[in-house]
Amino acid sequence: MSIPSTDNHAAAPIKKYQFLRKLKSRLSRRRIRKEDEKLLRVARDDATIQTEFNLPKTLNEALPDDKEKKNNDSRAIVVTECTGTYNMIGCNKAWENLCGYAECEIVGKNSTILQGPDSNFDGLRDAVARLFEGEEQASVVTTNYRKDGSRFKNLLTMGPIRNESGKLTHFVAILKNIGDIKEVKQ
Repeated sequence: MSIPSTDNHAAAPIKKYQFLRKLKSRLSRRRIRKEDEKLLRVARDDATIQTEFNLPKTLNEALPDDKEKKNNDSRAIVVTECTGTYNMIGCNKAWENLCGYAECEIVGKNSTILQGPDSNFDGLRDAVARLFEGEEQASVVTTNYRKDGSRFKNLLTMGPIRNESGKLTHFVAILKNIGDIKEVKQ
């Protein structure tokens, strides 16, 4: 019994399918980025909303060992792992006050505890993908949910944290409650 040979005709549909899948993914990401840019533009045009942040570059900058320094930072900061389910490893007092969770409640959990039906899942996935592609900062407007279930629209600005040798070790995020920004006209 002989094994049938593979020819280019049999592989062609598979390659076409893979190409179309990649193209669809790219077009979808482009659409998501355009939609997010519209929301970000509205937030940036609002003079009452601070949209530029200095992201911490090291783990110690994001979550200082000095509790007073960590808890007096007015930026709502959370740090996550950069692998797996992006479990949170710590946050500061401003983040606790915004989200309603104590740091001890979130360590080891992923950020889905803040997400719900109105969260911008596509925008969040795209922002993380951009960080893996090498961008130093990615922002997205999303709706998050506090521990008590109340929701808030926020500007989420994320960036990488690297170790001394430059290896990506964590992600840092700053959440900024932006209230009810005006809906974007298409």
